[in-house]
Amino acid sequence: MLKTTFSIVSCYFNAFLAILGNTLLIILILRKSPRSMGNYKYLMLIFSTFGIIFAIVDGTNQPMLHFHNGAYVIFSKNVLGLPRNISFWYLTLNCSCYGMIMLLLVYHFLYRYLAVCKPHRIELFSYPYYNILIVIFIVVSSEWWILSTYIAGENPIVEEHIRETMLENYHLTRLEYTYASSLFYRKDAFTGEVHPSLPDFLFLANLGVIIGSGFSLIIYCWLKLRSELIKSARELQSISQKTLEMQRQLFRSLIAQTLFPVFLMFIPAGILLCFPILKTDMGPIEVIILPLITTQPFMDAMVPMYFIKDYRMAVLNFVKRTKKSVKIHQASSLNDVSATSRVFSIRT
Repeated sequence: MLKTTFSIVSCYFNAFLAILGNTLLIILILRKSPRSMGNYKYLMLIFSTFGIIFAIVDGTNQPMLHFHNGAYVIFSKNVLGLPRNISFWYLTLNCSCYGMIMLLLVYHFLYRYLAVCKPHRIELFSYPYYNILIVIFIVVSSEWWILSTYIAGENPIVEEHIRETMLENYHLTRLEYTYASSLFYRKDAFTGEVHPSLPDFLFLANLGVIIGSGFSLIIYCWLKLRSELIKSARELQSISQKTLEMQRQLFRSLIAQTLFPVFLMFIPAGILLCFPILKTDMGPIEVIILPLITTQPFMDAMVPMYFIKDYRMAVLNFVKRTKKSVKIHQASSLNDVSATSRVFSIRT
């Protein structure tokens, strides 16, 4: 089936690009990071490492998305062959990775904000204070994971609601897939009346608070950074030109790392959560939502490699050396062929 094939191919492709891109970025961070970057490179290392982890989880899960009459269904065929309960937790872990990526992005902006605007508070990212950030990360990620498991988890009402559409659209019976779903409108078993499902709406509100808070912090830090960098450019005596240039590079990198999540994470997530509330089915377009989200780890790796000069020059120099090596090899091969031809012509 075309939708299934597209989802599987895009999943593997995005996972491959994310692993390749983040591995390359890790090498660049370790070998080519300028001193003026400071401890920020360690945060970048964590982010890149997590990008690889997310790519592996997503690639081995191969999640797909389906909308149906007031419900969204994120499902997986359990390609790893895990026991059913474990495969369900693994699928919801995949969902919670979204929140982890967003939270790490917030930490990126918070670090740059403190380093530029409030350097006396940058100790928040040093021992023992960074334990606070670790606890926040674990609590928010765990909450997302646990709520996804118990509120968006499998239950008989949802199973009956999606049984026919899953069989019709994906030719899957109940035992052939694992799913997480929110059904926002449910029928009363006694009266037959349809009413809003309070747990599902509360779950949506909880995710909305997490996503909205994270995005608000990003925008706040972005505005403060922009203002401070403009001010520093006018008062060069307060900061070295080299440090200022590095701050600009990191800021431009962060701008791109904000714009991409808006279009690759926040908008797709908004569509995923809002369309079922409106009882709107997206049809064939639904197949691109999750692939859009899973391009984010790869794009996060590409952005620093482009905007940070030391990384960009290292990549360009490697490409130039590779091209030069290929040309030398080709020239050597041509010379060998020419010499061989002359030998044969002399013998004849």
